[in-house]
Amino acid sequence: MDEETVDKTVGTDPLAAAPVQLLRHRPGFPTLLLSIAFGAVASGILNVANDLVAIYALGANATQIGFLNASESVAFLFLAIPAGIMLDRVNRVKTMFWAQLASGLAIFSVPLTWSAGVLTYQQLVIVSFLVGVAGMLWGMGAGSAIPGIVGRDLVSSAYARKETVDTSVGVISPGFAGVLVAVMSAPFTLIVAGAANLLAAATLLWGFRKKSGSVASPEDPAPRVGFRESFGEGLRFTLKHRAIRALVSSSAITNMGLAFGSALETLYFVKVLGFSPQVIGLVISTIAVGGLLGSLAVPALVRKLGENRVLALSILSLPLAVALLPLTASAPGAALALVVCHSVLYNALMVSYNATAYGLLAKFTPDEMMGRQQGFRLVFTMGPVPVLGIIGGLAGDALGLQNAIWIWVGITAFAAVPLLVLPRGGNRKET
Repeated sequence: MDEETVDKTVGTDPLAAAPVQLLRHRPGFPTLLLSIAFGAVASGILNVANDLVAIYALGANATQIGFLNASESVAFLFLAIPAGIMLDRVNRVKTMFWAQLASGLAIFSVPLTWSAGVLTYQQLVIVSFLVGVAGMLWGMGAGSAIPGIVGRDLVSSAYARKETVDTSVGVISPGFAGVLVAVMSAPFTLIVAGAANLLAAATLLWGFRKKSGSVASPEDPAPRVGFRESFGEGLRFTLKHRAIRALVSSSAITNMGLAFGSALETLYFVKVLGFSPQVIGLVISTIAVGGLLGSLAVPALVRKLGENRVLALSILSLPLAVALLPLTASAPGAALALVVCHSVLYNALMVSYNATAYGLLAKFTPDEMMGRQQGFRLVFTMGPVPVLGIIGGLAGDALGLQNAIWIWVGITAFAAVPLLVLPRGGNRKET
């Protein structure tokens, strides 16, 4: 598929500002947001309770917790591309429904077996893996379906509204999970998480039962060819399309920087700044606040400035937000204020960057290629993350924590370089 075909499919200037329209008037989008809210409740509770089940109910050690957490994310590396191929051939909302239903039932198995006295660590790992696969299908399904539901002119704003729901629930659900664990015990807390998954599935079933499948399925589904041919077409499209290649490369570098810095940040708080666990908890809570602020600001910014300018402002400001961290060591009296500013600003900019990048990716990608584009994007952007996390830890030990964080600043600044090839106006064909 060449880019001329893509331009005809999209039919709009990919860098034009989104028109002022209300998303709630787009059929299906309010239903999707409600389902996303229930899914976010389930995820928020699960993120807190799952480790506590392993620790308190099974006596898991640190290594076992590490494997348990890895089992949730390994699906992205090995199954994202097959999932993307599948999503280009099926009804995406129905796939999301079945994913949430399966996730809820898998979670319910934990309190059932625990109450029967037969819960094992192996079962918990399998459940975590299944929930990770379901979550991947859910997220990719939503990402593939949103352009068809809201129209490509409002994709960035729709993604920002999705982030508003996710982050708003993210502020509340971890504390709610803590209360549930204290009242019900960790295994029984998972009943609430499973029920939230089922409610997310039921919302989709109810909201889309009378709607046309056109908002949920590819307008021109991928032909029923073999896996190798579908794989090759998706890979060629992702790598040969100049703008998509630039956006994916920039996101990959940003994620690499975040993985590098995440290996250093908590140690830096403890060993260099001398923060207590309570203060670190306060800092972590500002992550959701920053994401919420960013998600609320994006629609207005896109309408006023256009996606291209918001993307540029976000990516150019990110290294400045990261630079606040190493500067705190030189201003101990203002360390907490600077760290909070870093956390809020960094996460607001990340949401702004991700929303506008996703909007541009959707405008450059024909509907029948959305699933595969997302699959390859996830592999390219998430694949290097574990390696950079290890490198970040090694750099912190070898160079010192403060010096290593300056490398994070440099990596984040480099993420702007691939975006220099993006067209500044009008449709642009590959050369």
